[in-house]
Amino acid sequence: MIRMSVVEDVKSRIDIVDIVSPYVKLTRSGRNYRGLSPFQAERTPSFFVFPETQTFKDFSSGEQGDVFSFLMKKEGLTFNEALRELARRAGVEIHERTEQDKVAEDRDARLRQALTQAAEYFHHLLMTAPQAAHCRAYAQDKRRLKPETIAAWQLGYSLMDYHALTNYLMGRGFDIHDLIDAGLVVENAEGRRYDRFRGRLMIPIRDEKGGVVGFGSRSLDGSEPKYMNSPQTPVFDKGRLLFGLDRARSAIRNEQTAVLVEGYMDVIGTHQAGFTNVVAGMGTSLTESQFRALKRLTPRIVLALDPDAAGNRAVLRGLDVARDTLERDDTPAFDPRGIIRHESKLNADIRVAILPAGMDPDEIVLASPERWREAIAAARPIVEHVVDALLGHFNTAEPRGKSDAIKAIAPILRDLSDPVQRDVYLQQIARRLQLNPRAVVEATGLAWAAQRSARAAAGAEARSPASLSAQNPPDATKPAGAPARVGRVDLELHLIAILARLPALLMDANVALTRANLEVLGVDDFLNPALRLGFVQLSRAATGQPQSEYDDDWLSLIADYAWSDGAAGGEAFLREEAIRTALRLRMENLQRERAGLAFMVDDARNSGDSERVAQYNRRLMDISAKHLRAQKALRLRGVLVVG
Repeated sequence: MIRMSVVEDVKSRIDIVDIVSPYVKLTRSGRNYRGLSPFQAERTPSFFVFPETQTFKDFSSGEQGDVFSFLMKKEGLTFNEALRELARRAGVEIHERTEQDKVAEDRDARLRQALTQAAEYFHHLLMTAPQAAHCRAYAQDKRRLKPETIAAWQLGYSLMDYHALTNYLMGRGFDIHDLIDAGLVVENAEGRRYDRFRGRLMIPIRDEKGGVVGFGSRSLDGSEPKYMNSPQTPVFDKGRLLFGLDRARSAIRNEQTAVLVEGYMDVIGTHQAGFTNVVAGMGTSLTESQFRALKRLTPRIVLALDPDAAGNRAVLRGLDVARDTLERDDTPAFDPRGIIRHESKLNADIRVAILPAGMDPDEIVLASPERWREAIAAARPIVEHVVDALLGHFNTAEPRGKSDAIKAIAPILRDLSDPVQRDVYLQQIARRLQLNPRAVVEATGLAWAAQRSARAAAGAEARSPASLSAQNPPDATKPAGAPARVGRVDLELHLIAILARLPALLMDANVALTRANLEVLGVDDFLNPALRLGFVQLSRAATGQPQSEYDDDWLSLIADYAWSDGAAGGEAFLREEAIRTALRLRMENLQRERAGLAFMVDDARNSGDSERVAQYNRRLMDISAKHLRAQKALRLRGVLVVG
């Protein structure tokens, strides 16, 4: 059986737009893409790709699904074949799920549970413990955080005690080795064990799905280090995480801009002020994985830096090849060459916003939200900013200064993959230095680089764009998290995991759908091809039909699915969970179809086709009515429905 983590890893590294584009000429339509159906002939585009959910919907043929479904349908592949092809393109190694994998997955689940309970413990202390009075004062008076903000971010306090957290968590059944592996407890060379965080403001760090995977912390007495993170653990990888991304995703998509700041409190403060598209790194050099996580949401990324961090000192430091000295939690590194390479590789628009001197982002938004808006709106392209900073470092009035400036800038220009951008900056540099552009080209070695690019382009042209052997997308990962917040595809997995325990619950779910005047569950409710097969087999089991052994593909998915609540739930609990999940799944499927039809209505209206407008509007009204019925049914079962 293939591990679920491999499937998720592949999906995190693959963009469905990149996979579909060789087959369909896509054009942007709002936040989505549309084109002619790749499955049947048509004149009017009715095929939509939704980057937000990494899914597609073909309104002409009825086909829908995720990136696996698309490749299976278009190339006639099985799920395993599609997975292996996409894994090859993503650079993910596939191997069978071993006993060691199962042990590691069980361990990771325990670590996440320990971290979650630690966050609850720290938060309780901050809100109630007398020893935390100075921490509450710091958060509320110094940082001006509102009680609802403190609660929303689950800020906490760690007692000035070497064993308080250890005793609490071990009293709740956790082993000391779990706490060490989770980064909560330190074991020194002498074998002495003690709590890592003591007397600090605690800031839970969450993965993209909202699960706690580590902590940031701040000293309150002036002791060093001022900020301290959890160490690298099996569930905490600071090179892949962005603080606040679980809360910022929606705003980043809506505003089509992601803002990167340096500190945790900067993120919390700007969110409190209503600027919810802000995230932060983990205190070290920004990685391609972090940029790729943002690029999936928006191409425009703004680095909000204070004047010192964005000035000559940081630029020159970032260009230094001895980058290992910068890899410290307390020294955020601004590495312009690395960021420029990320920009070129990811086809992103990375900019630099210079903030008012002497003020942190959370202080700026408190003093003047308009100044923050202006600074972000005035952000300059990263290359333009770095070139200006470098030119300002040299005495360009002298020939030697001009020569030194060009030598410093040359690596920046060579890192640009776009020849048009490279030529624009080259011309600008030549004008500023009052030199012939040819001299700049020769001094930077760009003539050789241009020849190399031309040869590479000629080779690329000879390759077929529709081939599955096209260039591999750049590497990126997304940390896999426990399903604290069940997302769209997670709903499918959640429901199949429930039905696998008691297939007869499918009948209860269908009864609830029928009472809401909705169609019963069918394979079209599932985008994941493996889970579609699981639904078919479980449907047969629910009705007592004979069948062969269950397929390994979907069994491996649910085997890896960590659902702590379900372990203790009885049949009544599982029945209610199955009904609620079925209603939520149907509601979200209807929402996706409604969004696609809205685009088609607009397209038909713009082309003046009143007949198609009327046809699509009728379908849209029918789907909207079903969506409202699903919402009402969920509310009757005590589920808060938003949207």
